[in-house]
Amino acid sequence: MILALVIGEAMWAQVVHQVRPNETLGGIARKYGVSVGALQAFNGIANPNLLFVGKKLKIPSSQASEVSYVVKKGDSLGSIASRFGVKVSTLTLVNKITRPDLIRVGQKLIVPLKGGNLKPASSLLSSTVKRSLDGIRPKSGKWKRIVIHHSATPTDDAMNMHRVHKARGMKNGLAYHFVISNGSRKASDGEIFMGGRWKDQLDGGHMKSLTYNRTSIGICLIGNFELRAPTTQQMNSLEGLCEYLMKRCGIRVDQVTTHKILHRNHTKCPGKYFSLPSLVKRISS
Repeated sequence: MILALVIGEAMWAQVVHQVRPNETLGGIARKYGVSVGALQAFNGIANPNLLFVGKKLKIPSSQASEVSYVVKKGDSLGSIASRFGVKVSTLTLVNKITRPDLIRVGQKLIVPLKGGNLKPASSLLSSTVKRSLDGIRPKSGKWKRIVIHHSATPTDDAMNMHRVHKARGMKNGLAYHFVISNGSRKASDGEIFMGGRWKDQLDGGHMKSLTYNRTSIGICLIGNFELRAPTTQQMNSLEGLCEYLMKRCGIRVDQVTTHKILHRNHTKCPGKYFSLPSLVKRISS
């Protein structure tokens, strides 16, 4: 395994652990509050199961924030994320990766260390969006689930959707509480638009059922996911937004769902290229 370390000021603690009989790398990692991947990286250990008594391990300090990992044959972004105890979405965000399936041997990745200055999932939201969300107080007990939709159009924007929905007779316009752009028209890729329904804590207009509209937060991603998948930035924004809303409204991960699941015979929304299991895995880890 080829590992290169990013070493900055105050990244190393003056702590060295000498391996004792029956100790494992996992147990040592837990003792010092670091990840197994971090210990491997800092000590150049290729196989965490091959640890011999008397070996001296350098323990990364609580100030250590990241290492640089060089991709080797057989690696995937998922396996690297699992090894270091971070999310795939974190790796894609930090390294500005647009195609997680196309990493290459020899590529250098910055890996935030768990236990260091790793940003929480809410960092997937911009400070502007976070401030806007923090300024809204959700109605206590009202919101029971999050429902994901797609626009079923390759290009669109929230304000145009608002005009269309109002023309269809919706008094409050835009049927969704949030819209996430794919970079078409006026908004940037992954940009989150907060609709008036969320600002004023109004029922949605995105479901056929009035009961669902009263209790479900509607999030629409721009794009036709019967033809292609959401962009990486859209999924990062969706993950951050879902995690924020789940925490703020007390919504369980099993209550994050799609339009199609709730109305199986009514719609294909959000399309065959949107993976709910993938989203659930991201917001559960």
